[in-house]
Amino acid sequence: MSSTSPHAPPVTPEDRGCLACRTAAGEFAREEVYRDDRVVAVVAHHAVNPGHLVVIPLEHVRNALTMTDALISHLVCVARDLARILPRVTESPSVMLLFNNEAPCQTLFHAHLHVVPRQSGDPLDFPAGKPVDAAERSIVAARIRAGMTESTPD
Repeated sequence: MSSTSPHAPPVTPEDRGCLACRTAAGEFAREEVYRDDRVVAVVAHHAVNPGHLVVIPLEHVRNALTMTDALISHLVCVARDLARILPRVTESPSVMLLFNNEAPCQTLFHAHLHVVPRQSGDPLDFPAGKPVDAAERSIVAARIRAGMTESTPD
């Protein structure tokens, strides 16, 4: 793919510090595996395992929670299609799709979806969470249902 892709948006002075905006503009074209008029997918600069990809909207959007329905749907579909290929080309038994939304996990404040080939014993291979009893699950579920009835941004 060329760094002068007709779909690559120009980088504005404000975006020069944003790695994802520079990626969207084609600065890392040699690392691209996919590009269309809305997203680009590149090999991750900080990878969990070989084949770790990042799918990035060309438009500067802060995180997944601020994306339009159309954009997030497209981005997830592209990530899913890439995830279907990765086990075969990386010899990984599975693939994880992961968004980080704000601190403490998000360090690049331009939305991006990680597509991570997984291996037993890799840095993400750890037991997550702790057991939660039924009473606490019920309380949390009630709070979430109540929150869903409040107005939320589209």
